[in-house]
Amino acid sequence: MPFSVLGRAANFRSYRMPTLLNKVVESAETPAKSEDYIKVNGLRLVKPYYFDFLCSVKKRWLGKTIIDVFSEEFASRPRSYYQEAFEDGRLRIEGGKGTATADTLLNGNHRMRHFIHRHEPPVLNLPLEVVAETQDLIAVHKPASMPVHACGQYRKNTVMALLQMGRPDLGKLFPVHRLDKPVSGLLLIAKTAAAAKAVGTQITEPGAVHKTYIARVLGSFPDDPIAVDRQLAWDSGSNHAFLMEAEGSLSQKQSMGRVPEVGQNQELQAKEAQTGFRLLSVASDACTSLVECQPKTGRTHQIRVHLSFLGHPIANDSQYGGTYKGPDQVRTYITAARNDTSSHSGPSTSANATAAASQAIRSKTTQQDIDSADQHQTVNKRQKCTLEAALISHHARGASISTNCDQGNGGHETEVKDSNTCMAENQNPVASNYADLLVPDDLQDDMCMNCPRLIPPGYPTDMHPLWLHAQSYTSATWSFVCSKPEWANAEWTPPLSSCGHH
Repeated sequence: MPFSVLGRAANFRSYRMPTLLNKVVESAETPAKSEDYIKVNGLRLVKPYYFDFLCSVKKRWLGKTIIDVFSEEFASRPRSYYQEAFEDGRLRIEGGKGTATADTLLNGNHRMRHFIHRHEPPVLNLPLEVVAETQDLIAVHKPASMPVHACGQYRKNTVMALLQMGRPDLGKLFPVHRLDKPVSGLLLIAKTAAAAKAVGTQITEPGAVHKTYIARVLGSFPDDPIAVDRQLAWDSGSNHAFLMEAEGSLSQKQSMGRVPEVGQNQELQAKEAQTGFRLLSVASDACTSLVECQPKTGRTHQIRVHLSFLGHPIANDSQYGGTYKGPDQVRTYITAARNDTSSHSGPSTSANATAAASQAIRSKTTQQDIDSADQHQTVNKRQKCTLEAALISHHARGASISTNCDQGNGGHETEVKDSNTCMAENQNPVASNYADLLVPDDLQDDMCMNCPRLIPPGYPTDMHPLWLHAQSYTSATWSFVCSKPEWANAEWTPPLSSCGHH
């Protein structure tokens, strides 16, 4: 449950109380509420909120200081931030004997807390549809761009958070399986842990559940059905599935130029993978085909890699050979200039989208959400810039980006190099309509590394759906099916502007 910093002052004595009076602090158990969301320009965003992370000390962290651990493990923030956060009481050590200092060496009795102003990446503002419900299961139509459960910086912009917010009568829910964030389609969620385990086991048993996916692939797919039986190995370091040869070695042809990033003394573990494919239709321009995919096993990225192996990768899956614009190909880079000594008079809000977003936040903010100690506001130490979002290729990350800053250079155009800035990879079909969205002054936090940007920097958000859709799941006792997205219709043809080889 959320709590007020004022009401828990004994636990937060080292905080700058004038800055944080009456702020609600959330934890992993705090449920999402409808007023937490902002819908602007086809996106669902989350109002920034205070969140208290809690974690135990891992074995590899023993004997290190808390500042060393956070600087090494969570390098998105500079060491100077963690030093200041510890002094401010936002980064702290619990447990153990005596009073912990910045020089305290961590041991197994310690726990670490990090109090932050949390920003979440946006997702497309698409409905989360409940397709069917049984005594044990709920079948939902997951929209593309949305993760299933809390991960990374996502917590409220997830299927589980939105479903439990919309259906509190269901109580605690348990995902049976998962779909990748850019993938849309049928997702099964259980009402009990026992049901989740039973159906999850059933799904992984060969032949127990008939699964059907639809993919739009490059080229004219063969007329005859094809069965692929090739082992796969998942490498979490590179977030990539590798095709393995029969003798267990890595298939160089299908590695897409990637190198596994497994840890020292570790090897890729090859696992059996089988998928059946059947042509549904060929687009009128003959550039793409709709293909029905029937995975017999459930390996990560299985369908994507097997289609690539056949020479017909998912058309907008650049990770495995697609050439159309997709989740990994078009990036919006938002540059947030950092200045530890400059003060500001407030962010520029020249863009219409900025004003719209600010008004959307303000209109959903009650007086209780606003810091009652505004008269004690501290100086925000970050230079505010009005940044023009740049749509640039995924392969051009080294390019410089021009920004217009309202301080430090008299408003003249300045070239800010990639190496000197914090780059945010926010994918967006209409980047200029939301990349400049700013957090209103009264909701900003003076130590937040994300403010004044509403969208957190340094985090890719897949705003283009992958052309892969989970269509149906059928067992001996139940069957679920969901509707198809527009791109999965036989009459639909991708625009020429999205094809990399046109």
